[in-house]
Amino acid sequence: MGSKIYRVEIKSPTGVFYFGSLSAIYDRFSVAEIGCKVTRLWNKGVPMGTPYKNSKCTISQEVLIRKNTKRGGTK
Repeated sequence: MGSKIYRVEIKSPTGVFYFGSLSAIYDRFSVAEIGCKVTRLWNKGVPMGTPYKNSKCTISQEVLIRKNTKRGGTK
């Protein structure tokens, strides 16, 4: 099983970044750098397979695959 992550591709200067939530994106980037407020992303949604695109960036939801472990004491 995997975790939901958000992939942010900034167009200028180019770069790809990964975040655990939509609001975490705004800890690193300003509204001006992303081109919209976080409330826009919450209202529109960024479902799996349907990225949000504008002139400044592309935001898509992806799955982070993790290895199963026996930590945590599950019986």
